[in-house]
Amino acid sequence: MTLRRAYDEIMDRIEVTEEMRQRVLSRIAQEDIEPAPPKVLRFPAWKKYLSAAACLILVIAGAAALPRLIPLLPPGETVQIVPRIQDASSLAELSGLVGFEVSPAAALPFTPEEMAYCAYWNELAQIQYSGQGQTATYRQSVGESDNSGDYTAYRDVTKITAGGLSVTLKGDAGAYVLAVWTDGTFSYSLRLSQGLAEAQWHTLLDSIPTE
Repeated sequence: MTLRRAYDEIMDRIEVTEEMRQRVLSRIAQEDIEPAPPKVLRFPAWKKYLSAAACLILVIAGAAALPRLIPLLPPGETVQIVPRIQDASSLAELSGLVGFEVSPAAALPFTPEEMAYCAYWNELAQIQYSGQGQTATYRQSVGESDNSGDYTAYRDVTKITAGGLSVTLKGDAGAYVLAVWTDGTFSYSLRLSQGLAEAQWHTLLDSIPTE
């Protein structure tokens, strides 16, 4: 039922003057054409900044907690640490950087054509050999821990005795690319770009000096 019909039914029972009737009809027509605008709830101006402030607090809290979360990284997750590396032009200069006499690799499975010397943190000496399409990374440092920096989970790990020292070989499918050993004073490692069989490593490392 429209407002106009309701009005007509009421008017049948109520007597009004012509002036009152025109005023009511005019009001009804206006409401039919232009409905009243919806009410808008307005909040104080300060409330619109509340959500932005909450986000800022979360960002600050996360930044403050980050240093404490780094040591709690799950296994397999790593944090990259950039080492301090110094290049050397010769074996003598490399020895001066690390503070001990660096002995070169006793033997290699290829004839080296180029050599690059560098020191890590003035503690670890590295010589990079390259030639005949192959490379070898040789390292020497004070102590008895593995200094290879190679944390690959190799499937084949075995120990051999070469040059009177115990040497750990690591590789896959019988091709060992990494050898790690210590003489009690220094730690050594030799990593090859092409793996060798255990017997070949025996031949290669038998020339390791024992003193």
